[in-house]
Amino acid sequence: MWKLLRLNWIAFASSLFLLAAILYVLGRKGGLDALFSVWDRTNTVAFFVAILLMFAVQSTNAWRVKIIATADGLPSIGYLSLFRIQLISQFIAYGSPISALSDVAKAAMIKLRFNLPVGQSIRIVIYERICGALGAVVVGLIATFCQLVVPTPTTLIDVQFLVWLAGLIGGGVVLACGGLHISSRIGLFDRAARAITSLGNMLRRPLVASELLLVSFAQLVGFSLVFIVLALGMHLPTSSLHIVLFMPFIFIISSLPIFYQGWGGREAIVMVTIGGLGTVSIAQSIALSVAFGVVVFLSSIPGAVFWIMRPSMRKSVRLEVEQT
Repeated sequence: MWKLLRLNWIAFASSLFLLAAILYVLGRKGGLDALFSVWDRTNTVAFFVAILLMFAVQSTNAWRVKIIATADGLPSIGYLSLFRIQLISQFIAYGSPISALSDVAKAAMIKLRFNLPVGQSIRIVIYERICGALGAVVVGLIATFCQLVVPTPTTLIDVQFLVWLAGLIGGGVVLACGGLHISSRIGLFDRAARAITSLGNMLRRPLVASELLLVSFAQLVGFSLVFIVLALGMHLPTSSLHIVLFMPFIFIISSLPIFYQGWGGREAIVMVTIGGLGTVSIAQSIALSVAFGVVVFLSSIPGAVFWIMRPSMRKSVRLEVEQT
């Protein structure tokens, strides 16, 4: 547990360093004034619409957990409860620089709410992360092929194909493990192997795989709409089509564990993708990315309300986390 927390402090530091570097470069080029100018003219109504859209995006995470739990033999898990847990875990993620703590707390809340074994609740949360990434890989591959017929820098297309290839190899390994029975008589290794083979078997089921892919598509479309609404509200001449096509790449990079809640990495990749098309300046693309991060943070506030309203749950989760 403490090793995991130390690693996530490193992620927090890396995000802080990258953000500082980006702002330093902007400052040297006189781009900070342009950055603040974009924020000053942001339409308030568009900003609140973006927050509402983010609630819908958060609901897709709960939907994915519901699908995985059902496939894992738990059809009675309630969606609304999972949605509340998702909001609370999102608040915990932003309330602490230790982003992995939200996953630990999420697993603890699922365990307590549905009376599950701790191993199963942790497995469900890990599966949700992996399936989200694999879904983004598949959708991203399709989106990158679409970029071949619209004006897109060739180098950027090549980089995306390399990322999706790595993701497909990882997904292929998981699927291949689904048909294996691995036993080494080493407890930790065998538990990890069983978790991978179980996920592989789950993804081999066409209905489950298609439902998970649909959730990933809905999530990425939701993120795209948030970016588009913010761009309109900030009066930026961005290409809505390119935002949609780049979103899987933006999502997968900002989801890397070396960044705290995507900060720093998201700004860098938005700067390279949306900012690299020439329709908006580097400062404007960074302003858009930071506004997106603020929207994600504000959408986690209802989770704080649910967290405050359940003191008994807070105490139980704290005890579960300490024992993890």
